[in-house]
Amino acid sequence: MIRAIFFDFYGVWLPDIFSEYLTMAQQNGPLVVTELETIVRQYFHGEVTLTYVADSFRFKLSRPEIDVSQFVLKESDISPAVTDFMRNLHGHFVKLGVLANLGTQEYELLNSFNERTQLFEVITGPLPQHTKALQTIGEPPRSCLLVTGNVDYAAFAATLGIQTLPFDGLPQLQQTLEQLLSSEMP
Repeated sequence: MIRAIFFDFYGVWLPDIFSEYLTMAQQNGPLVVTELETIVRQYFHGEVTLTYVADSFRFKLSRPEIDVSQFVLKESDISPAVTDFMRNLHGHFVKLGVLANLGTQEYELLNSFNERTQLFEVITGPLPQHTKALQTIGEPPRSCLLVTGNVDYAAFAATLGIQTLPFDGLPQLQQTLEQLLSSEMP
């Protein structure tokens, strides 16, 4: 029985702001892509700032128009439809959380949003803090589900014994979760 649902951040809440630029980097070769992927990982681990990430993309891609403003997220970017859907999941007595690599801005954005909306029981990142998330949500891994479009997150969840559901868009997610949750009702 599913008692808690975790969502990753990019792909569910917002489009991945880094993926467009990493795709551009592929045109410059694998070395550039690897360097930029490493910098993005460092950002998610709190080792570099968002400004450093933007400067790195600008320099490595030789694109002077790239600046930090293109990577800044705003609460207004969060889909109201996703928020409403998640709020409706509480009617199924399901706890909600975010389990993903989050940079400083993503973590601050979600915490600020959650202070206002009280939508999530737990927001955690980076992923190595998974045990804290599971302890905070108060449910065993077998009773949890991770919604993600990221294959690495899905593999990570599997190592913890957490079921995964691929995110293929909100309409599909709504239908699949409603069916899944309804089938578990006594």
